[in-house]
Amino acid sequence: MRLQSLWPPSLSTLALLVILLASPTFARAAVPGPWSAVPPNELYGGYSYVTQSYDQTQNNTISGGMNGWQGSFKMRVLPWVGLKFDASGYYAQHQYTNPRTYFFLAGPQVSQQFGRYNLFVHGLIGLAHLNGATPQLGFSPSVGNNAGFPLVSNFSLAAAIGGGVDRAFNHFLAWRITGDFLHTNFSSSGSQQNQLQLVSRDGRISTGPVFRF
Repeated sequence: MRLQSLWPPSLSTLALLVILLASPTFARAAVPGPWSAVPPNELYGGYSYVTQSYDQTQNNTISGGMNGWQGSFKMRVLPWVGLKFDASGYYAQHQYTNPRTYFFLAGPQVSQQFGRYNLFVHGLIGLAHLNGATPQLGFSPSVGNNAGFPLVSNFSLAAAIGGGVDRAFNHFLAWRITGDFLHTNFSSSGSQQNQLQLVSRDGRISTGPVFRF
């Protein structure tokens, strides 16, 4: 008789049952995932590579790119737009010169979050600096101790257009893969110095951790 009195259930009993069953789902939905609300600022640093070498001339037998580093800081100014400051440096040791190239850039970055992944594009402009010591190739009566060609210190306007993707591990840490098209205006400076035309268009890739705060 007691079981029969509970059936059919009343509307209030059904409503209470629905609330009890749904409460765990609502509770989980109310707690945001670690990547659902991205902090406004980003600090990035990692390994970077440029696809061409900034040596004296692109008509010699030296091939390959240059290894280096890249770091950046981005602060949010609008929901999808941030202001980014970027610095990078690249180094190589060649037979005739040891080029060193540095970039100091800034500009807007537009980002969009898709679950764990954050996609972004940026346009940066600033300065690039080039120099390079001469390798010591040993003494020769005809050429002396320095048989290479030192690079004259040279500043140039520079720009980078590209983007990348961040994969979040938690609320504060992600891993980044990014690529850029670099443009510079380095010029020649003497037949034995910065010969002919240096690289003006180059590719750059980079990867490393991103700290969000």
